[in-house]
Amino acid sequence: MSVKSFIPAEPYLNSFGITIQQAQKFIDLNIEHPEIIYNTARDYGVTTAMLSEIEGIPKDVINTYFESVDKEGMFIDGMSIIVNSDLGALELLVNFNNRTGSLSNTSLREETLGKLKIKTDYDPFFSETMKRDLHNDGIYDAEELGIGHLGNVPAKGENLESIFYGSLINMLSALDKSEWNQITGLRDSGNTEKLHTILFTALSESPSPVAWSEVELKNMVATEAADIIDKYWHSDSTLIGILDHSLLGLATV
Repeated sequence: MSVKSFIPAEPYLNSFGITIQQAQKFIDLNIEHPEIIYNTARDYGVTTAMLSEIEGIPKDVINTYFESVDKEGMFIDGMSIIVNSDLGALELLVNFNNRTGSLSNTSLREETLGKLKIKTDYDPFFSETMKRDLHNDGIYDAEELGIGHLGNVPAKGENLESIFYGSLINMLSALDKSEWNQITGLRDSGNTEKLHTILFTALSESPSPVAWSEVELKNMVATEAADIIDKYWHSDSTLIGILDHSLLGLATV
């Protein structure tokens, strides 16, 4: 389900009690019915990279195959909980929030709720009942998260909330005031190509010391959080990761 593959096809299938040979047989039996293969892959979180491994054919061939029935491989791959782009080295910005005081999860939750247009959008955004624990084992693995370095994360809303705030703090702490003003202007103008380039460069290096006071950072994180949650529920976008609409998502889309 992840855009970037973290788990090889064989162990991933084995975790469902399915062998490579069984998967190959299923594909061979349904080769004339791309929609069946697509829907089954989507249900099990099997990515185009995994299908490429199973069948030994390039990913672009698989995408063309699905496009024959108006299905796109990206909608198999873009189903991760946290982020659905290949972050590369920026992945390390994604982490839990271990801060206390005004930047604690509790404090940021209260601040974000105060900025949200619809308060009831908050809890479902993190709720485990809304996310894809495909194995029903109470664990989010790397494929389900879309992030490799966090390992297996217990499937609880409080963990996603902590990752959400920790990552937003890390992103905003990586920007200096000049970069932030430039990014804000580009977001308002809709110049996405230039925004992408500047964001990626800016997030790759962090100023020392951090340019923002704790009070400023709290307000910025909560404002970003409220905007992301609002876009998640009320925009026309098909993005489903809790950080897909963040600065990190914009930098790597």
